[in-house]
Amino acid sequence: MASGQLTLKYALVIMAIVIIVIVAAVVGMYATQRAPQTVTVTYTVPGTGAKTVTQYVTTTVSAPQKVYTLKLLHYYLPTDPGYKTVQTFASIVEKASGGRLKIELYTTDELGISITEMLDATIRGVVDLSGFYPGYLAAQDPIFALAGGGPGPISDIFEIVWQIKYVEDLINNTIAKWGAVYAGPLSACPAEPLLLRKEITSLDDLKGMILRSTGLGAEFYSKLGAQVAMLPGGELYTAIQLGTIDALEYLDLEGLYRMGFQDVAKYLILPPKGYNLHASAGIDMFLIANPKVWRELPEDLKEIIRSSLYAALIEGGINVFKLNSEAKEKWITAGAKIIELPQKDLAKIVKVAVEIYAEYAKKSPEAYEYVTRLVKAWRDMGYEDWASALEEALKKSKP
Repeated sequence: MASGQLTLKYALVIMAIVIIVIVAAVVGMYATQRAPQTVTVTYTVPGTGAKTVTQYVTTTVSAPQKVYTLKLLHYYLPTDPGYKTVQTFASIVEKASGGRLKIELYTTDELGISITEMLDATIRGVVDLSGFYPGYLAAQDPIFALAGGGPGPISDIFEIVWQIKYVEDLINNTIAKWGAVYAGPLSACPAEPLLLRKEITSLDDLKGMILRSTGLGAEFYSKLGAQVAMLPGGELYTAIQLGTIDALEYLDLEGLYRMGFQDVAKYLILPPKGYNLHASAGIDMFLIANPKVWRELPEDLKEIIRSSLYAALIEGGINVFKLNSEAKEKWITAGAKIIELPQKDLAKIVKVAVEIYAEYAKKSPEAYEYVTRLVKAWRDMGYEDWASALEEALKKSKP
């Protein structure tokens, strides 16, 4: 047979193979309920002097992949800067999964679930995922109190990520102990200011004031002599407007401004970098999952969730910190006065803070380990005064 004829024959065979494979692929697209299978294509090439030659081409016809839709509960209001971070997370997950995983967002108000009930609602399967703030359950477990944030030197989103990596396994283990699955940090917030109705000149002036705070912050201000009231966020505007409370810590500058607090309180304490008051910059929302829902997710989707968390955390954190920085000028324009603490108060912040951490270290071996790791984290970041003070305080705190 001439070489030209052989070439033509094999060209026709190749064309036949391509057509069959294309048809098989199209059939696979419409086979909505078929399991993945192997299709064998057989064709015969006439030979010279031989009977036939049979070859096989194998392709895979896959059924459409399952789409998972999960319900995520969070406590942000649309006016909160962190609200966009949660939206960003849901968007990244859907895009990264090619649409196989969709996350529907619901607020606590929409579902009638209080902030303190979020962990239980997730464990029981009322929701699949929650943006959980452990500080609201500080009394239930010392790790919840510590993970909820407290006084310290941390000031930006990158230091937040750095610090969380020192203690993340302890948070993971504690959430697992309570019956949920820890996925990772979801959103972050800058250091919170202290908002006051009247001007003070030092932390000593807080003695006797009625001050709203929660978690470790409540203990911080109690040690400074304030009377602490643990009011929910929705009651704070009216409370400080009417003078029911004298001061409060709640959100960052941008969040407070969006809620209109500049109209009812005009004094702010914003300590310098490295000397935050009741709460340094930190994680204000961890993503937790219902164990059954998490087990049923394919491994690649779990990894997409974990990776998307950090992507949203960084992107959202940069945005929130930028807004917070710009909000300072908004407050000043609205007539607010920024109170600068005397140098002696900066040393007092460290002293009171490490006392609280040392007390928590006594509550459990896990809490002691958590606080011990803070020493290393702060030292590695260059905050030697905090690290040394906490290290010294821990010498008498081992449970």
